[in-house]
Amino acid sequence: MSESSIHIELVNKLVDWIVKSFCNGDHGYIFIERPDNPVSKRPQQVFGFVPDVMVMNAPGYKCVIGEAKTANDIDNQHTIDQIRAFLRKCAEFEDSFLVFAVPWYRVGLARSIVKYCCRNYGINDISIIVLDKLPG
Repeated sequence: MSESSIHIELVNKLVDWIVKSFCNGDHGYIFIERPDNPVSKRPQQVFGFVPDVMVMNAPGYKCVIGEAKTANDIDNQHTIDQIRAFLRKCAEFEDSFLVFAVPWYRVGLARSIVKYCCRNYGINDISIIVLDKLPG
């Protein structure tokens, strides 16, 4: 299934933010789920789901998982299942982060979904960042 231009833009913003924030500008640590990326540069499956972005062993961090969602794709069971899986993976490491990129007017909903997943699935002590001011 082809991705929407909005989703692609959100993934690009997510990649830029993660590379700047966690990789000291070095793209060598980042794995991105893009059709034009070779398999060796795509994220591995995480409990049945492939994140949009994944960083393993960047300087000072063990795991960073990034997921982008369009306005129409955030409020559903599939997204809840994905977030739960990604939080479970992050919980395997110290100093791990889940970074969620959504359109600016869905930031509150995204935060609520992540809190719901943490509370209902007993996942604690994960640093969660929801990027705001993004297009959508």
